[in-house]
Amino acid sequence: MIQPAGTLLRARRSAGLSQAALARRAAIAQSTISRIEGGRLDPTWSTMHALLEATGWEVNAAAGPQSELIAPETAARSIAEQLGRGDIDGAARDLAESVGRLIRYLDEHPGVEPPAWAVAAPKTADLPLMWSTFLATGFAYALQSTGRAAPPWMLNAPALPTETALGFEPSPRFREWLRARTPEVFRQKNLLSRAEDWSIA
Repeated sequence: MIQPAGTLLRARRSAGLSQAALARRAAIAQSTISRIEGGRLDPTWSTMHALLEATGWEVNAAAGPQSELIAPETAARSIAEQLGRGDIDGAARDLAESVGRLIRYLDEHPGVEPPAWAVAAPKTADLPLMWSTFLATGFAYALQSTGRAAPPWMLNAPALPTETALGFEPSPRFREWLRARTPEVFRQKNLLSRAEDWSIA
């Protein structure tokens, strides 16, 4: 995977361009270029593509297996947007899709660690406690269930004060049934969720 800061800096310097000259060529603000090169901005693909082409690089992109992954940051933003619209089911689907894609990728690539960005702690989305704990624990489950170690940010998510299922309140009888099918990593956080809830087709 390309590292935007180093790649752009190398391309710009090898083309003999200042940041200002590259900004004029690519029609992208010099401040954006400065932030990318300083590692303070993760650019979109279209921005990076335009900047690299403006330095004379030929850019040929092909989707690899990692292109299917959804980073925790992206998942958190999507969940926050869905919750902002009052769509709890949509938020739950987005969370399950993100975790399910990671599980599928890890199952299909035994012995391969996921890219760092695919398991990095989210920084921007401000989620309610239940959702942030489900997000962290879901990603931890994906890693642990495929034989990988989960990073501290996932494991250190706070447990909920009471047992909680995602999106509904189970009856006492269903709660018992669900608890018996919930993996330990979720039970430790007072979350109720079956393993199959995180699988995608």
